[in-house]
Amino acid sequence: MTTVQDILTFLEGFAPPALAENWDNVGLLCGDRAQTVTKVLCALDVTEQVVAEAAEAGAQLVVAHHPAIFTSVQRVTADDTTGRILRAAIRHEIALICMHTNADCAEGGVNDALAAALFLTGVESMEAGDNGMLGRVGNLPREMQPREFALYVKECLRAGGVRFCDGGRPIRRVAVGGGACGKLMDYALAKGAEAFVIGDCSYDLMQRAQSLGLTLADAGHFPTENPVAAVFSDQIGAAFPQVCTMVSERHADCIQFV
Repeated sequence: MTTVQDILTFLEGFAPPALAENWDNVGLLCGDRAQTVTKVLCALDVTEQVVAEAAEAGAQLVVAHHPAIFTSVQRVTADDTTGRILRAAIRHEIALICMHTNADCAEGGVNDALAAALFLTGVESMEAGDNGMLGRVGNLPREMQPREFALYVKECLRAGGVRFCDGGRPIRRVAVGGGACGKLMDYALAKGAEAFVIGDCSYDLMQRAQSLGLTLADAGHFPTENPVAAVFSDQIGAAFPQVCTMVSERHADCIQFV
């Protein structure tokens, strides 16, 4: 018999809570530690649709990257999204585990999943952050020009679109940072990267990157972090072969392109 606590203990071994930023909210955010788990649904976010999908699939646990409870919650009602998510999870006896900045930093976590999605080789840490694990850098299968590279990123991550600036030089060495990782640009350059793939990039960041000869590709927050959902599913499935693990088929990027 596998319990919520068993899976939590495993995940915290994979992505220790000590790696999380001090402002973050990770771990078991809703549910009963002693509850038996036979099915797990993995997703980037805990949305109303994801909880409904878990309930329909008969899953007792949702494992997600972004915290279901991020800011202080003073009431749990149907008046807001967080309240509806928590009410639905409790009603269907679905536990919620969220692995956020600890999974960003963990070996084999968000940034390694992003590097793998881009088929980078020789991947290493960018040696940024207090724990030295934020961001990754590696090599492309072959050299690409900036526009070709942006299209490559779009295809690999199945992104709706990619915003990029042209660094003015061929690309072979690539740095990656899932989500809003623009603050790591100097580390990317120090590691010899000719391109940097992130999400949530500002205009001034694009300008600075171009001035430094760095092709900066903004593939969006969801596409750069969503590969970790499959990592959660694979890791849990390997550790608990008696538990059925699934990746959400309903959760998708809320940002669309015309």
